[in-house]
Order: sequence, then structure tokens, then C-alpha cells
Amino acid sequence: MKLVRFVEGTKPLAGFIDGSDVLVYEGLGSNPFKDYMELRKPDDIPLNEFWRSLTEGETPRRYDLEWVKNQFIMPMIPAEVWAAGVTYKRSVTAREDETEVKGIYDRVYESTRPEVLFKGLGYRTVGPNDIICIRSDATWNVPEPEFTLVYGERKIVGYMIGNDVSSRDIEGENPLYLPQAKVFRSSCSIGPYLATADEFRDPKKVGIKLKVYRKDEMIFSGETSTSQMKRSFEELTEYLFRDNPVPRGSIMLTGVGVVPPDDFSLLHGDLVEISMDGLGTMRNRVRQL
Repeated sequence: MKLVRFVEGTKPLAGFIDGSDVLVYEGLGSNPFKDYMELRKPDDIPLNEFWRSLTEGETPRRYDLEWVKNQFIMPMIPAEVWAAGVTYKRSVTAREDETEVKGIYDRVYESTRPEVLFKGLGYRTVGPNDIICIRSDATWNVPEPEFTLVYGERKIVGYMIGNDVSSRDIEGENPLYLPQAKVFRSSCSIGPYLATADEFRDPKKVGIKLKVYRKDEMIFSGETSTSQMKRSFEELTEYLFRDNPVPRGSIMLTGVGVVPPDDFSLLHGDLVEISMDGLGTMRNRVRQL
């Protein structure tokens, strides 16, 4: 199942992608992932089975997907947002080029322990068609398209597109500035679909594409695949939850493999477009803080 949430007038609705349509069921309510999280033990029932139970026997209303795309909101509101870093070799190269402290990213890439960092809470996160922000005190800002894991209690129950907006000049000046480079207003976007885990036979074979437009002209395009990741999702998940009481309904962005060149930086008004196999396309406009 691929869940989307959108607004009709002022009313939030939820539905499932069905070809070129979105099927809206009254039984889903407006926030069916939240309902799943309110189960006593959500990991005991697959997300797709729970949602199917809410819609059983009901005839849905059909909406045109092309219309719905312009009304998308976040498919879920995460309790916490976490991010893994240096999971692609391309990311290692880029980080080593930007930093004044050489060697640390190579060591993380080869280390048993992955880089896992706290990105923020749900209120710092935005959805498709919303505004992502870049810092007022940074001059080198980039989008980071990342395959995103959605958790029940401790189990991966779904996947989304995520954008981990980052300030590379701040991180490059000193790695201890990483939280400031990663955590600020609207520094993360997620959506447009929340695909249940059963939708992907092999989530390590998902194509990822990034495009950036400035004044309607494409100024950057790049692509990669989750097959290029060094770490497994199980490994990242184990380290995230080790001795760490992560609340149910949290998400993890799993690292970036598409890195724009060093002379590229996001500017106010740019349009960022991220596409992933099976997860649709997420678009966000950029605002300078």
C-alpha cells in the first residue's frame, strides 16, 4: 500500500495510490499512521494489514492523482527524525573535500559503528509542496535525497523519500558544528507517499534521482541507487535503537549518494525535486532564512 495525505479545501484526507487515482476511505480518517501508532503493540501487526482492516467492505471515493499531487501534505508526522551519515562512498569523498579535519569520514565509512545523528522532531519537518529552508549564516547549502525508514516501535514498517537539507560550509569548518549544519527550521522534508514495507521486495535496489531548478531552468541533476550503500538497513536500525529509547513512529534518513559539485549551493526560490522508485516525486521550494 502507498498512503498519501492531502487537503481538500481545509479538510485533510488520506488515501491509497491506485494507478492514476487516489482511493479515499472514510475508515482511514485523516491520519491513519497515527492510529496505527496508538495500537498497544503496533509491531505485532503489519501496517498494510491494519490499514486494510480499516477499509474492509467500504467503497472508496476516487480522486485524480494529478490533482491530488498539488495538495499533498506529510503522509505521517514523525515523533523523531534521525539520520545516518557516510553510508555511500560518494558521501565520503564529498565530506573529505569539504572538511578541514582530514580522515575522519574515511574512518567512519570503514568503521563497524555507523554515524547516526538526531535531526529533529516532527515540527521541524515539512511535507511535499512545502517550503524547505536554508540557513542565514551559511553560504554552501545542499539538498540531500535520502531513502527513509519508517518505524513502528522498533521494526521497519514503511519507506518514504526524505530530504536532509544541510549546510556544508558549517560542517566543513569543524565537524563539531554538525548539529548546526543539520538542525534548523524546515531542514527536513518527507513524502509524498508512505509505502508499506511489503511494497519493496528489495529496498536495497531503489533508484534515487535529484533535480534542482532555478528560474525554471534545471541547474543540477544526479542519480544513485540504494544498492550503492555500504550499510544494511538492519545494521543502521540496530545501532539507532541500541540503548536508545526512540519513540514509536520515528523515522531515519539513511544517507546521501547524490552530491552536487562544490560550486553548487541552493538559493532562495530554487525548486528541489526528488524521485525514488516506488515512492513518487517530492517537490519543495527553497526559502533563505
